[in-house]
Amino acid sequence: MTHCMERKNQRTIAERSIRALFMLLIVVFGIYLAVQFFIIFHRGYKTETAIAYTMADSVSLQGVVSFDTVRVDGSGDLGYLVSDGERVTNGTVLAECYTDGSQGLLRERLDRLGRTIDLLSKSQNSSGSDLSLLTSQTRQALYNLLDKLDTAQYSGITDAEDAFLLAQNRLQVNTGQTEGFTQTIQALQTEYDGIKAQLDTLQTITATTNGYFSSVSASPTITTDAAQLDAATPAELNDMLQNGFAAADTANCAGQIATGFSWKFYAICDLATADRLDGVSSVKISVPGKQNTPLVATVQELTRDEDAGLAKLVLSCQTVNAEILSFGVETAQIDLKTYEGIRVDKAALHIVGGQRGVYVKYGNLQRFLKITTLYEDENYILIPDNGKLGTDNEVRLYDEIIVQGTNLQDGKLL
Repeated sequence: MTHCMERKNQRTIAERSIRALFMLLIVVFGIYLAVQFFIIFHRGYKTETAIAYTMADSVSLQGVVSFDTVRVDGSGDLGYLVSDGERVTNGTVLAECYTDGSQGLLRERLDRLGRTIDLLSKSQNSSGSDLSLLTSQTRQALYNLLDKLDTAQYSGITDAEDAFLLAQNRLQVNTGQTEGFTQTIQALQTEYDGIKAQLDTLQTITATTNGYFSSVSASPTITTDAAQLDAATPAELNDMLQNGFAAADTANCAGQIATGFSWKFYAICDLATADRLDGVSSVKISVPGKQNTPLVATVQELTRDEDAGLAKLVLSCQTVNAEILSFGVETAQIDLKTYEGIRVDKAALHIVGGQRGVYVKYGNLQRFLKITTLYEDENYILIPDNGKLGTDNEVRLYDEIIVQGTNLQDGKLL
């Protein structure tokens, strides 16, 4: 009896071992299949769309900006009535001097009232307009306002809000939802006149010449002498940049007015950079982080000092705005030449049979297409926008270029 029980137990253990082994084989086989499916369907290919792009052959140079300016005297608690970079004429009221804290709030209220009165007056001057047009304008103004909010373009939100309210008010007037805003305008105008009468008694600061105004906080923190900069040799200008410039005198100063229509950028470069600039008459200049849009500038001077191994570069630009009026010593990007074409990530470049090219995804196939280089930097290659099979440049706009993948081969399935 005992012998039979032992044999039965041994048989049970063997059966369990066989079942466990069988389950283990199923698990291992499942893992193997999962790995194979992952390899087949997730090869790690990464593509990037070929887009139109502009690249520039650029150099970065440190230099100093100089303007022809007139100082605007003034002190105290100032409320500015013009924006930085705004064009003013002789006699324009630039700021008012507050004698207590409530006057600044009154000025803000007066500005809001003026905008509201103007908005409501325009809203009533649209009777008889086509309703479909008014509906379209309202919808477009709303989309524009939402776009400003979504892209954080806060400087343009006020104008976008006014445009939406104007379109909406006109729609209400023309659909009979309101009889108009005459009574509201009259009430607001009464309040406006009362506040304006109070502020009209304040002392003001006016412009004494024509030009572009910038408040003291938005003006350069240094002072420069344009005549001295013009006369400086490359070595002397280099010393100026190394030693720094005198701080601007801000005591009893309300700001300045740039009287000219242009400004100059004085910089130092090495002789190799001067060689690149030799014969160049026009460039583009920008100051990353301040003035990001490249502006057209004229090369006024390129003076070489072979002994010092330096060259003096003077650029003149005729674009003036609030950002530029704050420039002092800056590191500027100088674009010597710009190129337009199709941008290709340098990671996608392959050389097959001595020919430079990239692999492009066509449906489920990969194709090797030749490219011709217009310009390249450490990250991208710019190619002509004239792709045609059988030529030296076959990539076209919006092609899906493979920038990451293994075992790439022309005509192979992805």
